[in-house]
Amino acid sequence: MFQTIAAWIGQYISYFPLVIFISLFLGGFNLPISEDIIVITAALLCRQEKASIPSFYAALYFGAVISDYLVYFWGWLLGHGRISGKFFSKLISENNISRISNALERHGFLTFLFGRFIPFGIRNIISMTSGFVNFPFYKFAFFDAIAAVCNISALFWLVYFLGQRGSHFMKIIGIVLLLLFIGFSIYVMRSEKFFKSSQKRHSAE
Repeated sequence: MFQTIAAWIGQYISYFPLVIFISLFLGGFNLPISEDIIVITAALLCRQEKASIPSFYAALYFGAVISDYLVYFWGWLLGHGRISGKFFSKLISENNISRISNALERHGFLTFLFGRFIPFGIRNIISMTSGFVNFPFYKFAFFDAIAAVCNISALFWLVYFLGQRGSHFMKIIGIVLLLLFIGFSIYVMRSEKFFKSSQKRHSAE
C-alpha cells in the first residue's frame, strides 16, 4: 500500500507545487488549511522524492504571501463596512483588535516576524486586524514578505535536514512564543490600566 502511494506521488510530483500554491491561496478565504503542515509536507517530498526545491519553495512562498494579502483585504473590507463580520467573527474581536493594534504600534515588523512562528492561526489574526485598523498596506506587504521568508525557510530546511524532528522543534518554538505573546499582552494591558488609574488619581487631586 505504502509503495503504491509512494509510486503515485513520484509519478505526479511535478504537479505538487501547483497543488501547494492553490491550497495556500484558498487559506486566504479563511478555510481551515494549515500552512505549517503544507510546508512540512513539501520539505518531506523534496527530501524523500528528490523533488525540485526551487519550484516547491516558490509555490510555498508566493502562496503564503498572496494568502496573507487576501486576509488583509478581507479585514480592510470589514473595517469599511463593505462585508459582514459573521464569517470572520473568530478572527476579528475587540480583544484581538486591541492586542494586535498595540503590538503593531509598539513593535511593527517584530509583530509580523514572531506572529508567523506562533501556531493556532495567529498570523491570520494579525493579517486581518492589520487591514481592519487600516495599517498601511505597503508596510504590511513589506513586513509580511520578510517574515514569510524567515518562517518558511526555517521550517522547510529544518524538516528537510532533520525530518519530523525539525517540525517538532518548530512547534515547541511556536508554543513558547505564543506563551510569551500572551504574557506580554497581559502585561501591556495591566500597565495601561495602571497608568490610566494613576492619571485619574492625579487629576482628582
